[in-house]
Amino acid sequence: MSQILFFVTLFIGVIPLLILFVEKKQFSTGHGIVPFVWLTALATLYEFIGTVLLKVNTNYWFQIYSLLEFAAIYFYFFQLFKGKYKRNLITSLAVWTIIYCISLFYWNSDSKAIPLAINSCSTSLFVFLFSITYFKSLIEVPENHFWQKPTFYFVLAFSVYFASTLLLFLSSKFLFEFGKYGYWLVNIVATLVLRILLILGVWKMK
Repeated sequence: MSQILFFVTLFIGVIPLLILFVEKKQFSTGHGIVPFVWLTALATLYEFIGTVLLKVNTNYWFQIYSLLEFAAIYFYFFQLFKGKYKRNLITSLAVWTIIYCISLFYWNSDSKAIPLAINSCSTSLFVFLFSITYFKSLIEVPENHFWQKPTFYFVLAFSVYFASTLLLFLSSKFLFEFGKYGYWLVNIVATLVLRILLILGVWKMK
């Protein structure tokens, strides 16, 4: 059952990009979510070919993906706020970059647990900070039909995913050593929710 869930979660990762191609928005610079959609599709292809078929060491991928993931999410929020909170965004970028550089000192080809926890924590804090800012702005606007906006689904997707996996990644060293079944199941479900909300958001980009 977990294998079926894994492959369903894996392959729906290309659906958002397919929708963008149908809508001819796959290279749109006006939609901040586009880089993250491309990254999700790329991650799907890499995980299937590199991890499932070729059994490539995932330690390299986790470290590279952490960088690409934050870059895509940062670009999304930067576009979303349209010049607002610029100082906070720049400060967050500087802090995250320093933390990422620190994680490199703990990384090696045989271990990904500590850098994974470090990068997950810093990205999660960034997402929580600016997600709260976004949701607060929704509450302040009366009669705001936020459920009709694609931005709501994108921010909700990031919030739910990182809230679900933060503790998971922080305890990844223990989980990698004492069994990965529960670890991967929680991660798969969180990723599934992320990608479903991403699909809904892209579909609403009319």
